[in-house]
Amino acid sequence: MYIDMDNFKAYNDSYGFEKGDEIIKMLAGILMETANHTDFVGHIGGDDFIFMTDKNAPEMIAHFIWNKFGERILDYYNEEDKKRGYLVCKNRKGVTEKIPLVSITIACLSGKENQFQTTSEITEELTKRKKELKQKKYLCN
Repeated sequence: MYIDMDNFKAYNDSYGFEKGDEIIKMLAGILMETANHTDFVGHIGGDDFIFMTDKNAPEMIAHFIWNKFGERILDYYNEEDKKRGYLVCKNRKGVTEKIPLVSITIACLSGKENQFQTTSEITEELTKRKKELKQKKYLCN
């Protein structure tokens, strides 16, 4: 699984890097709580993680992670932003926008359905699926 936070930059810009780091640690904690001794959890960098498991149902694990993140993320917002359900901030062009609260996208691959020769092929496929999921706003594919 490839786990990526959505709208994280806007959160960092509004609340600061220290608060952003707290969210990264929170997600890492959820992943570690979910993992067992045979799973692998890696922080790729920034707000990106990888979760490798030998379980047969990565979609179930992805839903569990997604739900846990959804339960905890609101604790990192002030009351005004929680109530509104979005941040009001300027984008890179200086235009004020309404940015949804931080969420996560999880792209899944199963080794049973996909045969890859190299780790580069796996990375390319996960990145492609993540981009598709972000556009469709689906949890897992």
